Amino acid sequence: MDQILSQIGDAIGGVVANPTVQLILAVTAGYVVIVWLASALWAFVDMRRRTSNAFVPYATAGLVIVASPILFPFALLLHFAVRPRQTVADARMSQLRDAALESEVDVPLCPSCGKAIGDDWLICPRCRATLAHRCDRCGRAVSLDWDACAWCGASFDPPSGAVRTDR
Repeated sequence: MDQILSQIGDAIGGVVANPTVQLILAVTAGYVVIVWLASALWAFVDMRRRTSNAFVPYATAGLVIVASPILFPFALLLHFAVRPRQTVADARMSQLRDAALESEVDVPLCPSCGKAIGDDWLICPRCRATLAHRCDRCGRAVSLDWDACAWCGASFDPPSGAVRTDR
């Protein structure tokens, strides 16, 4: 039995001693090391895009490096499982989109054509519908359905020919 194991060991030693096999093993080892370090760099860059915390990207890259060239695929799987789904830029864009939609909800609309109007406009510039009138005492724009000025307290009747619209 020892003789068979000795022959197998000599055969493996002869194959490994071959310069072509040594070159292939060296290139393979170099490739694995490059992929390992590139994975650590990718994990670092990915976490910088996904968090505003300055420490987390370094910890993630350190975890991949500490995992060694053999276990780094498991560290990358852990990175995929733990990392935030959204990047910081996507989260900010979502916040801006929500804020823009919220601000559009608060914009008053013309009762006639439905386009956005200003709070102090007297007529709609698109359809020429009467939106408000001016208070005779203070000169501020007052809605057509108000019976008194909210700023100075003056009582008044709406101008003749104006149609009351409830906004």
